[in-house]
Amino acid sequence: MPVARIAAVSLVVSALSFMGCGGGPQGPRIRFAQASSAQIQSAQNEDVVWYEFRAGDRVPMIFVLQGIVKAEAETPVFLEATRDFWVVVYKDGRQFFSFDGAHLYRGELGKFGLFLAATEEGPASAVMLFIGQRADMPAELR
Repeated sequence: MPVARIAAVSLVVSALSFMGCGGGPQGPRIRFAQASSAQIQSAQNEDVVWYEFRAGDRVPMIFVLQGIVKAEAETPVFLEATRDFWVVVYKDGRQFFSFDGAHLYRGELGKFGLFLAATEEGPASAVMLFIGQRADMPAELR
């Protein structure tokens, strides 16, 4: 699966605005952790797709940074859902989250922190990326 598609489905961070009511846009619903390559490929032709993640689902994720810094993990890490949610992807590239399977949220649903430290081996860095509702955000990112 191309890195761009993984990144598209792996929760792009945007700003909190409430959108939609009663059921949201119609489109196929695919449980991402159990989807076949054929299901994911065919979904790319849909106007909107709801990718479902259930608590405990684990999927490989390639970590990529672009911009003023650049990094790409050579091996995947595993994204594990801590609660049920959906990533709603439109054919034109727009992405939303849903925490109830009906309402769409976009916006300040995430934040990242860059942490710099010295270790015995020399300088080290880490990136913490939070995705979710502000009330669940760790104190170190507020």
